[in-house]
Amino acid sequence: MLFQYGKVVTGSHFYDRKEMQKKVLNFLTSGQSFMIKAPRRYGKTSLIKEVMRKNNIDCFSIDFRKTPRLEIFNDMLLEYVYSKMGIKGAIGQMKENAIAFLRQHKTTVGIKTDIFETSVEFFSNDKTSQDIRLTRALDFLENVAKELNTRFYVFFDEFQDVKKITSEFDILELMRGAIQHHEHICYIFAGSNMTMMTEVFENKKSPFYNFCRKLKLDAFDITELAKEIQAALRKKKIAFASDELLLSLLQRLKGHPANTMLVMGIIESKMMDNQKMMIDQAIIDEAYEEALEEMGDLISEYLKEVRTKEHLHDVLFRMANGEEQVLEPSSLQQKRKYLVDMGYLLHIDRGEYQIIDGFLEEDLKRFNG
Repeated sequence: MLFQYGKVVTGSHFYDRKEMQKKVLNFLTSGQSFMIKAPRRYGKTSLIKEVMRKNNIDCFSIDFRKTPRLEIFNDMLLEYVYSKMGIKGAIGQMKENAIAFLRQHKTTVGIKTDIFETSVEFFSNDKTSQDIRLTRALDFLENVAKELNTRFYVFFDEFQDVKKITSEFDILELMRGAIQHHEHICYIFAGSNMTMMTEVFENKKSPFYNFCRKLKLDAFDITELAKEIQAALRKKKIAFASDELLLSLLQRLKGHPANTMLVMGIIESKMMDNQKMMIDQAIIDEAYEEALEEMGDLISEYLKEVRTKEHLHDVLFRMANGEEQVLEPSSLQQKRKYLVDMGYLLHIDRGEYQIIDGFLEEDLKRFNG
C-alpha cells in the first residue's frame, strides 16, 4: 500500500514535512534539546523517527501513554544504557547474579571499571526507591555518553503523560533537576495534548519552562503533498482525472495527516480492487464517506471531551455551521484558547480560527454535534 494509516510511518510511506525535517535535523545534529507538539494524529512520532532513520541516528524511545509504571521506565532506560556498552538483557542478568554479571562484563564495556562497578552495585539493589533509581539512571546515561565520547538521543513520546506513571513525587521536578546538567544527551519531547504540553513547557511555574526549543507541527502543505501523492500513484499507473480534483480533496481534508492518509488509502484500495486507473469524483466521494464512517467512534470521543467544559461545544458547532457566536468577546476568546490548546482549533490570524479536523467539522454540520 502506498498510503498507510494508524501507525508510525517512515521511508516511502512518509509524505511532506520537508521544512520541518530540516529544523528537526538541525536540532539533532547540534545536540539541541527540543519539544514538538501537535494535535492528535498529526504525525509527530513519524516525523522524529523518519529524520532519525534517514540520518542513521539511534535513540532511546519511550511512549509514556503506553508506560503504566515508573519501574518499567527505569528498567527500559537502564537496558538502553547497558546496550550502548554492548550488553543485552542487563537487568535480568543483574537480578540473577550481580557478581557474575560484573565479572563477565567489566573488562569489555569500554568505560572506566569503577563507573561500571558502581552502577552494578547500585542498580542490582531492588530495595532502592524508584525516584532515586530514576535520577541515577539518567545521570548514568550522561556519564556513559561522556565516557564513550558520543552523544545519546532520548525521545520521550507523549511526554505530557509522564506524570501518570507515579503519584509519589513530582517527576517533572525530579527529571529537570537531573537532565539540566547533561551535556552529552539530546532530549526530544513530543506530545499531542496541546493544553498539557503548553503547561509543561510554557508555564513559568513549570520545572521545564524554557528548558528547550519549541516546535509546533502544522498540517500538511497541500501543494507539496499533491505532487508527492501524484508521484506515488504513478508507480501503480493510477492518476486523478484532474489536478483540481486532488487539490479539492486535500483542501476538504484541511491537510490533516491521518485523515488524508486514510482517505487516500481507501481510494488506492478501490482502484486496485476495481482495476481502475483514473480517479474520478464518484470514487473520491465514496472514499470520503467510508472514511467518515470509520472515524465515527473517534469523533464521538472528541465531542465528549469538548463537552467537559461549558460552551466549548457551542462555539465549535457555530463555527462549523457558519452561525454567529453569542458569547461576550472576552468569554469567546477564552473558549477559543481552550479549543486551540486542546488541539481542535487553529489560530490563523487576529480573531480568525479554523477547525483542525475536517471530519469533526463535517459531523458537526450533519448531525448537530
